[in-house]
Formats: sequence, structure tokens, C-alpha cells
Amino acid sequence: MSIDERLANTSFPLPAIRQVNMAKHQTGISLGLGELKGFEIDERIKQSMTASWGNGAACYTQNAGLPQLRSAVAQHQQKEDGYNYTVENVIVTIGVQNAVYSSIKTLAKLGAKRVLIPSIHFGIYKKIPSEFGLEVNTYPLNDDFSINLKELEILLQKDDVMILNSPSNPTGKVYSKDELISLSELLKYKLTDGYVISDEIYGQLVYDGEEFTSFSKYFDRTIVVDGISKSGAVAGLRVGWVVTQNEKLAKAITSNNATVISTPPTPNQWAAIPVVNSETKNTIEKYNKVLLENRDKVAFFLEKMNIPFNKPNGSFYIFPKVSSFLGDRVKEFCIETAGKENGVVVIPGVAFGAPEYLRISLASFELEEGLVRLEKALKEWK
Repeated sequence: MSIDERLANTSFPLPAIRQVNMAKHQTGISLGLGELKGFEIDERIKQSMTASWGNGAACYTQNAGLPQLRSAVAQHQQKEDGYNYTVENVIVTIGVQNAVYSSIKTLAKLGAKRVLIPSIHFGIYKKIPSEFGLEVNTYPLNDDFSINLKELEILLQKDDVMILNSPSNPTGKVYSKDELISLSELLKYKLTDGYVISDEIYGQLVYDGEEFTSFSKYFDRTIVVDGISKSGAVAGLRVGWVVTQNEKLAKAITSNNATVISTPPTPNQWAAIPVVNSETKNTIEKYNKVLLENRDKVAFFLEKMNIPFNKPNGSFYIFPKVSSFLGDRVKEFCIETAGKENGVVVIPGVAFGAPEYLRISLASFELEEGLVRLEKALKEWK
């Protein structure tokens, strides 16, 4: 069969998130956003990007990224876990998705066979390793979205790649220090030849409970992927990075990533430095204040509607279980409700491997009206 024949007989379905967002009526309100759209952008980010034009912004950086940004990331990560990082431990990427892609690509070329992802997960965690022919297995979560360590212990093989996401998209779960320590103790004797890829993109967006702790503090075979999309409210700048304590692994990831992107955009990398250096901390605290207030508004709404949920502490999502209202038609409900005049966009849990749930974003300045519309839609559907 020729390329054209295969193309004609192959479908390329959109992810559920895109299907729902594309169905949105022009009068609709979106509670499905995966970014802090409309939030204030710290002036230091803009100033750093503007100033970069006098500092080589129109030129390539190194394949691994701008040395000044890599140095800032190295210092930031050292504060997190105490390891003495240098620029040689850091690779700048075009967002965290690129960071996950190049990390998995590299580990696959080095002989990795299996990737373990949480049973509730962002879709790329499954899609990317599948594209490299890796076996993908899910590790179970408990009802409160914590990791079921007993089941994970049975599942783990010594050379697995495990993906960890805290704070989580879509659950908003932030693992406590005790939970991270317990996980690390298991991995230290079970995952002796493999790696953890710890997606920490929401690490600065923790608005309740314990402060965020990087998993690299407890397990040295951790590849940290992070970026400024969420904490800087600048998802469109697409700046992420990879940090690993293994310099040779960092070189391998750099080589494999350069094949795909050559180098990240230079002015965008300059814009990231104030975020990494905590110069935008006050602005991020404002974000967290809004997210906490919105979390409590949604929690009140869900309690009123008798919809079960776990109260999130970080990221900007809440993930209620709505099967009592919608049965097995959650995705159908989301698409139909998004497309109605004066409708509302929420994301079906099937996009995250959990079809009984839906994801509500807390990152909206139209949240209250959105909840009014959601309540009406749920009652009419039921």
C-alpha cells in the first residue's frame, strides 16, 4: 500500500480536549482553559524580552539553550534539592511537552522498554512513548488521587521509566513530603536502572497546604521537566527545560532534541529568566490568591450539587466525579454543552483516562457565570 493509499484510509482524530474546545459557541464561557489566559503578565518578563534585542535575540543560542537561562535553572534546581547543578545538567526546550518528548526519545534509544504513567494522566504521557514503540502501563491511584504504592510495587520493573506529575493536571493533587519520601523509598530498591520523569510545570501554583517539593530532592534518578507556561501566564512563549543530575544523559537529550528543534527561540529564553530567578514571585502569589478563591467557589458549587470531588491544592483544575449525573455520556455532555448558545466549556475526563470525571479550570474571570451555566446544563441533562 502506498503512502497516499494509507493516508486516504487513516483517520487522525482530534484529542477530546480539542473536540470540546472547537465545539464552543461564540457566546460560550470556557472553564476548560489550560493556561492563565487574561491574567496579569509580570512586567519583568516583558522587559527582559524587550532588552534581549540588544543582546543577540535574533541569533541562535547553543543547542542546549541560552547559557544564562540554563545557569538560572541550575541554581533554582539546586535550591530545590541540594545537588550542585551546572549548565551542563540543563537543556532548554520548547515547552514541557518537548521536554517530555526528548527525554522519552532518548531513554528509548538507550534501551528503555516500558513507561509507567498514572491512571489519571495528561494525554501526552501515553501518546509520546507509544510513538516510540514503548509499552505503556498505568499505575493505580487511590480515591484521593494519591499513588497506590502497594500496587505500584507489584508493577515496577528495575529499568522502567515512570512519569510523575505533581501538582497534577487534571486532579490538582499535590503530593506531600511524606508521600514523596514513601515513593522514593520504594523506587530506591525497585527502580535501580530506570528513571522518573517528574513533570513539575505547576510547581509554583500551590495555593493551599504544604509547599511544593521537587521529587529530585528524594530520588536522584529523577529527570525534572518544568517551564514558565503556567507560573508566568505565558503559555505562548513555549519555554521549558529538562534537568538531570547525569551530565552524560543531559548531553544525549540535547543531541536528540537538537534534531527536532535545533535551538529554542532566543528572546523567549531571555523572557524566562525573571521567572526562574523568582523575580516574579509577587505576581505568582496574586495568581495563587485568585486560584484559591476560585477553588473555594467551585467546591461550594459541587457540594451544593452533591457531586463528589477531592479538594485540589495546586495547579488550576478541579476534577469532580460526575457519573451520577451523566452516566457514561460525559464526553457527549461536554461537546453538546460547549456548542449551545450561552453554553459552557468543561473537559471530559476521558481525555485523562477517567471517563467518569470532568475537569473544570479555575483560571477564569467568568467562573461564577460559568458555574451558573454548568448547573443549568447538568440539571437539564439529568
